Amino acid sequence: MSEERDNVIPYRPPSKLNGAAPQQPIVRRPMDWAKLAELTPPMRKWSVSHWLTAGPTLFAGAGGIGKTLVAQTLATALAARARYLDDIHEHHVVLFWACEDDHDELWRRQIQICAYLGVEMADLADRLILEPRFGLDNTLYSVAMGTPVWTPLRDELKSQLNDYAASVLFLDNIGQTFGAEENKRHHVTSFINGIAGLVTDYPFSPVIMGHPAKAMDSEYAGNAAWENAVRMRWFMGSKLPDQKIEEGEQLDPNVRYISKRKTNYSVKDYRKLIYKQGVFVPEEAEHGAFQHRFGNREADAEGCIISALQRFGDASVRVTGGHSSPDYLIKKMRETKLAGDYSERELRNALSKLILDQRVEEATFGNYGNRGSRMGLVVKS
Repeated sequence: MSEERDNVIPYRPPSKLNGAAPQQPIVRRPMDWAKLAELTPPMRKWSVSHWLTAGPTLFAGAGGIGKTLVAQTLATALAARARYLDDIHEHHVVLFWACEDDHDELWRRQIQICAYLGVEMADLADRLILEPRFGLDNTLYSVAMGTPVWTPLRDELKSQLNDYAASVLFLDNIGQTFGAEENKRHHVTSFINGIAGLVTDYPFSPVIMGHPAKAMDSEYAGNAAWENAVRMRWFMGSKLPDQKIEEGEQLDPNVRYISKRKTNYSVKDYRKLIYKQGVFVPEEAEHGAFQHRFGNREADAEGCIISALQRFGDASVRVTGGHSSPDYLIKKMRETKLAGDYSERELRNALSKLILDQRVEEATFGNYGNRGSRMGLVVKS
C-alpha cells in the first residue's frame, strides 16, 4: 500500500440519525505532510505517452466516425505493448465493454487490427478482455425517485476490473451506461468519479466514450461537467475541430483526426489517421514521430509552402500567387500532393504571411515569347 494510504483514519458517524438506518463508516485520508516531506513523489505513469494516464478520459465523436475501431486498436496496442498514437512502454490488462457491437463484428475487426500491429490473437489472452454487450442492459448509473443511483451492474464491472487486475477500461459508450441526466452537473460528476473509483489499488485509466450534441460544432453532449470532471478529453472527427473548410472543399473520406481538446498533464496535439485495410493508421510526422501540435500548425503550414516552392523551383516549374492563374501555387500543391492536410484557408494565410515577412517574393522566372519577363514565386535567398 502506498505511503499516503497508510495514513487512514476511520470515522464512524452516529449509528442512527432521526431513526434512519445505520450509515456506513466514512474513511478519512488526510495528507501526512510530515511523512511526505521525507519522500519523493512517484513519476506520473503514462499508459500511452502524453495521451493516457491515470484518471478518467472522455473520448467523444459523432456516431459512425470510427471511435470504436480506434479504441479497439488502442486497447490491443496497450495489451500487446505495440506503438499506437504514441509510445506504449509496458503491457497492460485492458477491459473493454463494447455495448454496441456483437461478437462477430468485434472478431472481424480484431483480425485486421492484429495484422496491422503484428500481433498474434492468441497472445492477447488474459490481457485484452473484450466483452460484446450488444443487446444487453448496460446501465451503470440511473435515477430512482429523482435521486441518481448506481445499478447492480456497477458491482459486476468492479468485480471484473479487479478480478482481471485491469489497469485500463474502455466503456463504449455513455448513451448505454449513463441513465441519469447528462445536463445535471452532480449526476455527471458523480458518475465520472464513481467510474474512476472502481479501482483504487493501482493506477487506473478509464476511457469513457460518448457522442457530441446535435448543435453544430458541438464536441460532446451535456453540460460542461463532462469536460471538467475528466483529466483528458479526446475528440475524433473528419477534420480538426477548429479547422475552417472552404465552401465546396471536399474532405477525404479515409482521413480522421483525433485531437486532445483538454489535457491536464501534456500539450494539446492531434494525430492524423488514415483508413487502411480495416484500421485507422496514424500518419507519422517527420523523423518517424507522431507529434502534431496545434500551436505549431501555422508555422508548419508555412513550412509546407516553403518546401513546395523549393521543389517547384528545383523542377523549373513556375507558380504564382494569383488565384485565377493556372499556375496558382496552392492549386499546383494540391495537384502534386504537396499540400498535406492543410485547408485552402490555412495555405492562403501561410502564403500571405510569408510574403508579408519577405520570406517569399516574386522574381523573374524566364521570359515570354515577346521577351517580357515571366514572374513567379520563389523563396527569398
